[in-house]
Amino acid sequence: MDRIHWFAVSNPEQKRFPEWRRSFGISDNGIVFVPAAMAGDDSELNVMLCAAAEGQSTVVHLDHHFVPSGWLKREFPKHFELIEIIEARAQLTLAAAF
Repeated sequence: MDRIHWFAVSNPEQKRFPEWRRSFGISDNGIVFVPAAMAGDDSELNVMLCAAAEGQSTVVHLDHHFVPSGWLKREFPKHFELIEIIEARAQLTLAAAF
């Protein structure tokens, strides 16, 4: 697996979300990883197992499962718009870093 670079957005004012909920990863080949918990009602373990069963790369960061954003949008579209925002932020981060 490629190396993954991890980023976390800052907490919104008056909120205290844990870092893992505010994190995303970008692999060396451009895959964006988001928390599996974004799927909604399913447990993050079940989401990770579904992704792995479909041949998707999964990773653990800060003791939580992360899955490819594109896969999560297709299979669990509950937070489609939020995932698109994260992907856009990832692209901006890549452009600024490299």
